[in-house]
Amino acid sequence: MLQTITKRSSIAPRSLGRLKMIFFACAGLSVLLSFSSRTFAQSPCPNDPRTYALLRQDEDYRDLSNPTCRHDDWDRLKYVPLGANEDRSLTVGGEIREWYEGFRNASWGLGTQDDNGYLLQRLSTYADIHAAPRLRFFVQLTSAIEAGRSGGPRPVTDESKLFFEEGFVDIDLSKTSDESAVLRLGRQEFEFGSGRFVDVREGPNVRQAFDGASVKWKTSTWTVDGLAAKPVLNGNDVLDAPPNHGSTFWGVYAVHPLPEIKGGNIDLYYLGLARKNTPFEKGSQNELRHTVGGRFWGGRNGWSYNSETMFQWGSFGPNGVRAWATTHDTAYTFRSAALHPQIGATAGIASGNRGGSASPLGTFNPLFPTGFYFGQGGISLLGPSNLFETGPHITLQFTRSLSLIADDHTFWRTSLQDGVYGLGVNLLVPGQGNSGRYIGNQPSAGVYWNASHHLSVSTAYGHFFVGSFLAQASPPGKAVDYAAVWTTYKF
Repeated sequence: MLQTITKRSSIAPRSLGRLKMIFFACAGLSVLLSFSSRTFAQSPCPNDPRTYALLRQDEDYRDLSNPTCRHDDWDRLKYVPLGANEDRSLTVGGEIREWYEGFRNASWGLGTQDDNGYLLQRLSTYADIHAAPRLRFFVQLTSAIEAGRSGGPRPVTDESKLFFEEGFVDIDLSKTSDESAVLRLGRQEFEFGSGRFVDVREGPNVRQAFDGASVKWKTSTWTVDGLAAKPVLNGNDVLDAPPNHGSTFWGVYAVHPLPEIKGGNIDLYYLGLARKNTPFEKGSQNELRHTVGGRFWGGRNGWSYNSETMFQWGSFGPNGVRAWATTHDTAYTFRSAALHPQIGATAGIASGNRGGSASPLGTFNPLFPTGFYFGQGGISLLGPSNLFETGPHITLQFTRSLSLIADDHTFWRTSLQDGVYGLGVNLLVPGQGNSGRYIGNQPSAGVYWNASHHLSVSTAYGHFFVGSFLAQASPPGKAVDYAAVWTTYKF
């Protein structure tokens, strides 16, 4: 078990007790709030029953202009008319997330260690204003706080005391029955595909936002997003979330269903990234990277599939960039069996750097990926750079609201001349002079309970067995244990 249970706290007992009281009080508040929400019989309303989107701006509550569609106590905040015209309305919502996690031998025992675990709290509220038929304003204010971690919050991802997570205006450029085009200006979040390249980074306490412009064009057969923006670089203080002026991100992402293949879809994209003084094991230089790729995904007759291949080129200082990756996930659901087990496997490989100082940089860059890349919960020790990974996974559905997901990932280095990296393409362990290819093995499991429409409670555990590469590192890496419990209330 984790040292959070077996070892004596290094934090003052009064402080640790206060953290636990805050955690359980917030969790209890979430439960009370969920029970206070009444649910009546379903109606033929288009969005009933409702689900909350990862990007809250994607939710549509205009059907609540019909009073018979209002079944939840929070519905009075979901559609507030702003005049006689139904196209003018206000929506208010928010989220409370309390996440308690602990590591034994975090980062394989390298750096500051924490034997007590720590609390990650995220409070968020938003207002969505449809001011006119073609004009919309959206603002989301968030507080992300870390408490109890030895060494303080990790940069960028753990804490940003109060900041505008989003703040944009939407302008409808064209809207017909089968086509629309919307221009979005301001601070915004993106979620493309399965999050392998561009995601809101939901796992960590602070999500990833961008300042810039985007256009979404939708027809009956295509959804196309174009963007030009700068990533937001969150600091720890109040209103400390400026754009990163050393980084620029742009691209086009298109999604198209394939009528020839029932249940099949294809994504095609080009994404560009320019960053100043980017560090890799090869060195630190200005990086210009172009990415083209495609994703084939869908499901039919119990099968689901998600395959993606991408190629990168550009420049790294005076040299070029030549990198690539491909990843695949296939599963089958036994719908007629008890617990409806879904059994599948993943496999992926991403290039690493090879050659001398004058050769092109070969380290693959996943850009802005999901925070839930490998494993359950927030274990996420490795990112998909210079990595070959494979393993099985299984999902068991105990009830409609309670499920268990278990997986096992085994990792090797693609190139012996490059090290291993985190999700932010940050070098974790150098690879030069280390002949070990096998990085390690990581089994993990998570239990997920959607207690109500508003409330979810989850827990996860993972263990990382070090392989020859980490054993030969200096200092040698140690086996890692990870455990977490978190609860989320949305309204």
